[in-house]
Amino acid sequence: APLIAAQAADNLLTIRGIHTSFVLCKNGDEIMISARSLGNVNVQVVLEKLGGGGHLTMAGAQISDITEEEAKQKVIEALEEYLKEDESK
Repeated sequence: APLIAAQAADNLLTIRGIHTSFVLCKNGDEIMISARSLGNVNVQVVLEKLGGGGHLTMAGAQISDITEEEAKQKVIEALEEYLKEDESK
């Protein structure tokens, strides 16, 4: 599942108009998050807010004991927080 999520995140960037992707998948009692960017969004900084890490254009995180919907909301909130911080620079 983690490899498929990473491949899906990569493939989403090939769609015209998509510059950042976040793919969530359930793996046992964890939600795995793979994020990719063409450089417009620093996905490392976004996923660090959720305990993950990586690089500017490629990052990942794992969250335990959470539903997929709750994990999705956490990603949205982390991204919104990142975008607000980025605007203020």
